[in-house]
Amino acid sequence: MTQRIVFCDFDGTITERDGFVSVCRTFAPEAVERYLPGVMDGTVSLREGLTHILESIESARYPEMLTHCDDVPIRPGLEALIDWLAQRDIPFVVISGGLKGLVMRKLGSLADKVAGVYAPDLETEGPFLKVNSQYPGDRELLAKVDVMGAYTFHESVAIGDGITDYNMAQAATRVFARRQLAGHMEAKGLPFYPWEDFHGIRTVLENLWDSEKAEDRK
Repeated sequence: MTQRIVFCDFDGTITERDGFVSVCRTFAPEAVERYLPGVMDGTVSLREGLTHILESIESARYPEMLTHCDDVPIRPGLEALIDWLAQRDIPFVVISGGLKGLVMRKLGSLADKVAGVYAPDLETEGPFLKVNSQYPGDRELLAKVDVMGAYTFHESVAIGDGITDYNMAQAATRVFARRQLAGHMEAKGLPFYPWEDFHGIRTVLENLWDSEKAEDRK
């Protein structure tokens, strides 16, 4: 069991833009037009909509999909935060509702520094892509709360930005939220820390945990 752990989304969180959405719009525009509105308004589940979108793409295009996001920048301060957490024996776990191949390619050598990377994967043997998710949910392609449940800890931190992070955020002890996730937390009256980059997250966590340590010493 670990005292603390950090769970972090990937697309639009670790990256400055949502590369997965761009991949879907580029390689499956007709399927996106058909299913994405339903996903956004909740009439179609994320699992159903994204599966239809991804499985409409020919397997031969997978290499193009991987290189499509090469120019999407990583948000500043990520490696420094991971290193700072490692010095304190706090695992950093990436949980993405996007695609594992894209996540691993973008992380590069940073993947060796994180405690785990969880994301739906794709099988490319057939004529069309086939989705394979280790932790599928009833409505989610990846049930992030189930991934969290695979770890034992006293305190969890969730970092995210979008609709795929809602459940993860509600299950976490502390939440760093931006964009849609921040709006969701506000609407639910749930506490969160707004953020712009990982340098800011590190500063907040350092202040919080140092304050708690000082209180414990009293």
